[in-house]
Amino acid sequence: MRFGGLTSRVLVWMMLLAFVPMAIMTGQGYHCAREAILEETNEHLLSLATSRSALVSTWFAQRFSEIDVIASSPSVARCCAHFANLSEEDIDREATVMLRAVLGRVDSYDGIAVLGADGAVVARVSRDGTDTGDAGAYVRTGGILAADGEIEMLRPELDGNGNVVLFIGRHIQSGGSRQGLVVAKLNLTRGLEPLLHDRAGLGETGRTYLAWVDRSASSRAESKDAAHSVQILTEPLPNMDRVAMRRPLPDAIAARGLPGQVEHVEYTDERGKAVWARLAAVALFPMEVIVEQDVDEALAWIDVLLRRVAVTGAVTFLVILVVAVWTSRKLGEPLRVLARVAQNVTTGNAQDRVGPLSGTEAEDVRKAFNTMLDELAAQQRELVRTATLASVGELSSSIVHEMRNPLSSIKMNLQSLLRTVESDPGYRELADIAIAQVARLERMLNDLLQYGRPVEIRRQPMRFDDLARSAISLTVDQASKNRVRVVVEDELNDTALFVDSELMCRALTNLVLNGIEAAPQGGLVTVRGRRDADERAIVEVIDTGSGISSETLDQVFQPFFTTKPAGTGLGLANVRKIVELHGGSVTAGNGNGGGAVFAIRLPLTRENIA
Repeated sequence: MRFGGLTSRVLVWMMLLAFVPMAIMTGQGYHCAREAILEETNEHLLSLATSRSALVSTWFAQRFSEIDVIASSPSVARCCAHFANLSEEDIDREATVMLRAVLGRVDSYDGIAVLGADGAVVARVSRDGTDTGDAGAYVRTGGILAADGEIEMLRPELDGNGNVVLFIGRHIQSGGSRQGLVVAKLNLTRGLEPLLHDRAGLGETGRTYLAWVDRSASSRAESKDAAHSVQILTEPLPNMDRVAMRRPLPDAIAARGLPGQVEHVEYTDERGKAVWARLAAVALFPMEVIVEQDVDEALAWIDVLLRRVAVTGAVTFLVILVVAVWTSRKLGEPLRVLARVAQNVTTGNAQDRVGPLSGTEAEDVRKAFNTMLDELAAQQRELVRTATLASVGELSSSIVHEMRNPLSSIKMNLQSLLRTVESDPGYRELADIAIAQVARLERMLNDLLQYGRPVEIRRQPMRFDDLARSAISLTVDQASKNRVRVVVEDELNDTALFVDSELMCRALTNLVLNGIEAAPQGGLVTVRGRRDADERAIVEVIDTGSGISSETLDQVFQPFFTTKPAGTGLGLANVRKIVELHGGSVTAGNGNGGGAVFAIRLPLTRENIA
C-alpha cells in the first residue's frame, strides 16, 4: 500500500476520525453517564410518584363517595329534621344502621357521626362497634366544617395511638336547605399505608411520603415557615419512629411554587444523605406524594460503568482499525478496476467493460462508465458511418452524373428499337426487358444519390393524420393494382409531430409501398399513430403478409440488402437515415397474427405538443 494513495489516505482519515471522538467520549464518559443515570432515576421516581398519587386520589374519591351516599340518604335527612321528635329506636332504624354498615365495610373509618342543624349529635358510631365515641370531637369538627360551607376536609393530626387521622364532612341537604352535617374520622395510617408501603422500584434506600401541603397565597406571602409546618402523613420504612411523620418538609420542596409541578429536587435529608425526589400532586386535595432515593445508590455502579467503557473503548478501537483497513481497500478497489478497464480501452480493447461491483454507489459509477464507453463506441461508429456516407455521397454523385447521360441515350435507343421490332413478339420481349433494366438502374442511381446526399432538416408541426394521408395518396395506384386496402388509425389525436414533412412523408411512403407489396390480394395495410409509456410518438405500418424471416430480420436496414428481385436495397436504409436525422429510431418485426410491423419512434418534445 503506497503512502499517499487513496487507500492509505482513507485509512489515515478513518483512524483519525475514529480516535478523536473516542478520546472525547472517554473524557466526557463519566459526566454523560452520571447525567444519564440521574435522568433515568428522576423519570423513574416521577413514574412512581404519579402512579401512587393516582392511587391516593382514588382512595379519597371513594371515601367522599361513601360520605355523599350517607349525606344524600332521605332517612338521614329525616333524622336531622325531626331529631327532637324521634325515639332512639327510630334513630337506630333510620340513621345508625347505615353508619354501621359503612363503618363495617370500610376499615379506614375510626368513626362516623351525623350532626343536626344546631350542631347536636344525632347519631354516631365508632370502630369498636359502639356509639360511645368522642362526641365532643365530632361536635368541634362539625362546628369548624359548618363555619364555612366550602370546607370539607380538615388538616390531618396525630391521635393518641400515633395514627394520622383526618376529619371530612358533607352537608345534608333537604328541601333546598341544610338539615345537618355528616362528619367522618378517617384513619389515614390504616387506610393509606398499604398503598404507600409498596417497595417495588424503590431499591434499598427509596422512601415514599404523603404530605399535606398548604400552598395558599396567604401562606406563601407570610413566610417559608408555613410550608415547614407540613406533616408527613406516612413513612414506608417499618423501623422508623412514627414521630418522624412530623418532620419538617425539606427546604428544596418547601420553597417550590404551585402544587402539581413535577420538577425534580435534590436536598440533604435528616440523615445527612443527598437524595433525589420527585413530587406528584394528589388530585383535588392539598396533598402531594414525595418519592425519594439516595444519590449514592443511584450512582453505585458508575465505577463499573467506567471500567466497561474503558474495555469497550479498547475493543472498539481495534474493531475500527480492522474495519478501516477493510473499508479503505474496498473503497479503492472500484477505482482500480475502472483504471484497468480504461487502460485496456486506450490500448485497443474497445469491447472491455467493467463487471458488477459491490455497493450501490460503485454500481452506479460502473453503469455510468460502461454507458459512457458504449456511447463513445456508438459515436465512433456513427462518425465512421457519416464519413462513409460522405464518401459514398461524393462517389455516387459523380457516378450518377456520369451514368445518367449514357443511360438516357440507351433508354431512347431502346425505345426506338422497341417501335421498330414491335411487330416481332420475340424481339419486343427482349426490348421490354432491356428497358425495364434501364429503369431499374435509374431507380438505383436515384436511391444511391439520395442515400449519400447530405440532407438538411426543415422541421414544422404536422398532425399525424395529415402525414399518413399524404403518404397514402402516393400509394393509391399501387394499392389498387394489388387489391390491398390501406387504413389509418389515429390515436395521437391533436398531437403534432415536429418533423420535415417532405422527408418523413417519403420515409412513410416507402414503408407503405413495402407493406402493399408484401400483403396478399384482398389484404390490409394499417398505418397507426400512438404514444408509448415513455411519451414517444410511434408510427406503425402493419401488413397482413407472410412477415420477415428471422434470418433477414437484422439486415433489412443495411444498405444494398434486399430480398426483392428488382429491389435496390436502399429504400429501408434511406428510411432509417431520415428517421435518425429526426432523433428517432425505426425497428422491424413480426406481428402476433403474422405480417411485418415497422415502427418509427419519434421523441415528443415541447414543440411536438399541439
